[in-house]
Amino acid sequence: MTDPLIILQLRLDGLAETMQQTLLRCAVSPVVREGADTSCALFTPGGELLALAEAIPLLLGALPGAVGAILRDYPADSMRPGDIFVTNDPFSGGTHLPDIAVVQPVFEGDRLIAMTASLLHHQDIGGTRPGSVPPDATEIYHEGLRLPPMRAGQGGAFGREFENLIRFASRAPDVVVGDLETQLAAGHSAAIGLRRLAADFGTDGFLAAIGALLDRAEAETIDQLSALAAGPFRGADALDPVPELGPCAAEVAIRFSDGRLIADFAGSSPQVRAPVNCVRSGPLSAVFYGLLTLLGEAALRNGGILRRIELKLPEASVVNASPPAAVNARMNMVRCITSAVLQALAEADGARMPAANSGMSYVIAFSGVDDDGTPFLSTEIVAGGAGGGPHADGAAAISTDVGNAMNISAESLEAMVPMRLISAERRRGSGGAGRFRGGDGARREYEALTDGIAASIRGERFARVARGARGGGSPRGSAATVIRKGGERIELTARSAVTLDRGDRLVIESSGGAGYGTLE
Repeated sequence: MTDPLIILQLRLDGLAETMQQTLLRCAVSPVVREGADTSCALFTPGGELLALAEAIPLLLGALPGAVGAILRDYPADSMRPGDIFVTNDPFSGGTHLPDIAVVQPVFEGDRLIAMTASLLHHQDIGGTRPGSVPPDATEIYHEGLRLPPMRAGQGGAFGREFENLIRFASRAPDVVVGDLETQLAAGHSAAIGLRRLAADFGTDGFLAAIGALLDRAEAETIDQLSALAAGPFRGADALDPVPELGPCAAEVAIRFSDGRLIADFAGSSPQVRAPVNCVRSGPLSAVFYGLLTLLGEAALRNGGILRRIELKLPEASVVNASPPAAVNARMNMVRCITSAVLQALAEADGARMPAANSGMSYVIAFSGVDDDGTPFLSTEIVAGGAGGGPHADGAAAISTDVGNAMNISAESLEAMVPMRLISAERRRGSGGAGRFRGGDGARREYEALTDGIAASIRGERFARVARGARGGGSPRGSAATVIRKGGERIELTARSAVTLDRGDRLVIESSGGAGYGTLE
């Protein structure tokens, strides 16, 4: 017999995926249209997660926090049809400033039945460097326009004041406003489907059914977690050491108690004066992702699972930064946290867990003015390798664990900026050795076609690489090199800002994944 609650979850998941596909088809910026740096979800009127698109797990913890922050300032009973709410504040549930969340309440008649939410990485939201990811930022004020939870529009459209605020802050205002409009369109498309669902069930029946759906997910999570040993299970990882910066380490102890996963990050490093800190959404994303991995594909992915997660986070730390910490390069810290979480879960259920992934992604922002005076700006994402597993080698040059972004094609890059992608290839031999090898990283080489191109580079795993599992080997570290037209070579650090002139080349090499098992 068909289970009506499972059918309802599939229909809701489909609406969230429709939102996601709207963004991927219609977004202006290639980092979304081709890189897929965006996420969509549906929420109950009370702000609990109802459905998620198949998107970037890095953002799993961001939208619940953003919706919760909006509801604290704008309670559900104060919302009206056509309202639009936004925030990008990392300290109010967000991630970093380029990620703007757009939240739209959905009404059936005069009753609030759900909310749609999308989060999209915008090309530029101000700050000291184009792209709003300055590698030399030491506080949030360097990173761009910070939007508290706010009502940004009514009647289904952004207000003129909000649009002007964005236009005055951004170096790429038409791109940012265009992508914001795409987020609105994605929310409108899901709202139509939600109203149809409410009509099928009746409004009272629909609200009762989504409540039962979350209760089912919670009950199933309790059953699975109650079968595990209590722990604690421990994991730890750290970013590359930087002189005079201090340690950037994540430590976690995971326990299972009364059908609840408790993740305690005591021992993690204090926050630092560099943009590598992350806020609460980061460890929540890592733990949520890890728990979904543990629960398996049959799990109902909604807020019922989140009810069974408890985080214990030290204040003013690299895993839970306090203002005015800089956070724009937080991605690799979230990857570091995820590595620690997966280590701990491997202790709890080692038969299914692979060796560590590369634990890094590059984000590169190119900007400047081309030969005819037109400004340009584009963002690149370069992934590493997957870890070897209990039964197979790791995949090469692929976004892993909480990452799910895609490489941006040469055609899109070259259409947006005066750069030529000379080569894009597998970095052979960079994965860790083992019975099952780690996947190789990627190598991409760019050539500047005009003078004065600013490149902001955020990477990781230059020095401290992933450890192999069960006797497997570690991968090669990352590297980034500028080759000047005259032949001079400049070796860059993990977080660098450099200017490229015509004929200069930039070579980006990412770390591979770790190996699994000893060689036979």
